Amino acid sequence: MDGKRNPVRIKAFCVGQAKSGTASLVGLLSTNYRAAHEPERPELLDMILRESRGELSAGDFRKVLLERDVRLNLEYDVSWVNQFVIGHLLDVFPASKFIVLIRDSYSWLQSAIGHVISRELPSEIVNFLPWWVNPERYPHSRQDRALAERGLYSIAAYLHAWNDHVNRCTPQIPEDRRLVLRTHELAHSHARLADFLEIPLDTLDAGSGHQNRSTWADRIESLVDPGYIDTMVQSVCADNMNRYFPEVRNAQDVPGLWEAVPRETAT
Repeated sequence: MDGKRNPVRIKAFCVGQAKSGTASLVGLLSTNYRAAHEPERPELLDMILRESRGELSAGDFRKVLLERDVRLNLEYDVSWVNQFVIGHLLDVFPASKFIVLIRDSYSWLQSAIGHVISRELPSEIVNFLPWWVNPERYPHSRQDRALAERGLYSIAAYLHAWNDHVNRCTPQIPEDRRLVLRTHELAHSHARLADFLEIPLDTLDAGSGHQNRSTWADRIESLVDPGYIDTMVQSVCADNMNRYFPEVRNAQDVPGLWEAVPRETAT
């Protein structure tokens, strides 16, 4: 990354949710720019937990972010962890912009659960998940007991994590510093991305724009009744789904969403 010196006018952070396309975004940017995927993730997750326990002040947290920025010398910091420190990032980097990746809650749920089932999670994520997902607030119901048997969290817990990400990121970031991209449209949003970052369109590496594909061949409906998933999405995520995915009324609409011609979304 150190040798890449394309002229950059805008420094940016991605605050996409996990499994929302952050690896693909780095694939677009890292060929020609100093971009990193989840840089120093273990250290940042630990700082978030320490701050939540009152062991690290906001001032000290922001000091570390500044020191880290100088040391890493990144133009584009792309990480799902950034969503939890958005307030600090806005304060410490007042000239920076933010890319918010949002994936529809149905395919995100499939991908998130499939990732946990099919891969061994790093220890820092295992330790962070209870703070992130709040399982004690959202216990399993009889409808998703198959998830409990596999050591997974409830549908409600996962969906609240999805909803909290949207609520956390979109209102806090000023509109002129925020670009919202729907995950299924990322491959068709290169012009919007380049315009937002004020970089030449041909510096995005379209050939490296689909990374970290799912390895789980099964479907979540084999574990949880699809009608219950629809009910929970409507209960937890309705406002944000209606705003960002108005064409999705239930799970049956999701395949068409990914196959449809992309359209512009509100930022």
